[in-house]
Amino acid sequence: MQRVSRRISTTAGAGVLALLLAGCGGADTGESVEQPKTAEKTQAAETPASPGTPLTLDTAPRRVNYTDRDDKVHQLTLNPTQLTRGSASDLDGVRLDDDMRGMVPHYLTVSVTNAGTDAVEPSTAVRNFRVALADGTAGKAVSFFGGNPLATPGTGPLETCIGTTAPKTLTAGQAATECRVVLLPEDAKPATVSYSAESVTRTWKVEGGDVGGGVLAAGKPAKVTWKDTDDKDVPLTVALRSVRKAGAGALSDYELNARQKAATVYFVTFSYRNNGTSKLYPGMDDAVILRTESGQTLRKLTLIAIGSNGPKGCPSSQPYGMVQPGKSVQQCGVYLVDKGDKPVTVTFSSTAEGAEPVTWKAS
Repeated sequence: MQRVSRRISTTAGAGVLALLLAGCGGADTGESVEQPKTAEKTQAAETPASPGTPLTLDTAPRRVNYTDRDDKVHQLTLNPTQLTRGSASDLDGVRLDDDMRGMVPHYLTVSVTNAGTDAVEPSTAVRNFRVALADGTAGKAVSFFGGNPLATPGTGPLETCIGTTAPKTLTAGQAATECRVVLLPEDAKPATVSYSAESVTRTWKVEGGDVGGGVLAAGKPAKVTWKDTDDKDVPLTVALRSVRKAGAGALSDYELNARQKAATVYFVTFSYRNNGTSKLYPGMDDAVILRTESGQTLRKLTLIAIGSNGPKGCPSSQPYGMVQPGKSVQQCGVYLVDKGDKPVTVTFSSTAEGAEPVTWKAS
């Protein structure tokens, strides 16, 4: 997933500038269907921890390889040491975009140790940490840059976190800590802290982060509206049928790069019933997103093979061709997941105006 940066703007406390870092036909089965739930209802409704309360989490050190900007590989030992829920009021004075207002800062302190023999700059490695909810939604990490060098530093939790930074360089055996500010929805409870790099993920569990209401069990159908290629609204019945880890060599007939070869292959299968009155082009699989335990958001891998309908065990469309009214199609997509990570939810996001996304548990 590509990390995107954009300005939030303005100052807080001693004058800081915030920058957001965005790190496969059949008949009707007669099953009951669910109407889509809004995203805000997908997390547990239990009360989150009080502001200032450190959350209980796994802090065991994990060894990783880290490749620097000169393509030199270093060994690091990493772990989160503390995750503390803050208060929305900690951000008073910070101008936030509308979609972030009311979100609550969480302060993640991590430890980085240079386990190699050469000096290493740890700043990029620290930025590879995420905090995620149980449904795979990642928190929004925010970096702050000093605005007024003559201002007196504040003493609140936000300023304290901003001031906890690792040195630019770590010598062999040297350890340091750094704090990151991560924004989460007000009622959300984090489930994991993770570190991802080079198709490998290390994950630490946070106690109490469970998937709440609004997330459907795999196989449960949902009624949605889809906008077809003629820009017409078509009623569909959609269901996640399976999320399967593929066997070794599942993509051996395809040309992959090194990072893709290092990942774990998953096959995600959906069924779609055309409840409309006109035939439908089966492009619905483009609207499927897989979210992982570490908070990564993944779209299907595009595979090109002449004369093939997809990898063995994962046909792109059955039956192949347009979907007639009252008929169904089954589609399978290929997703690449980092080693050490796993799927937790799958979401179908309709193209129809005003349609809510529908999310299923991956298992």
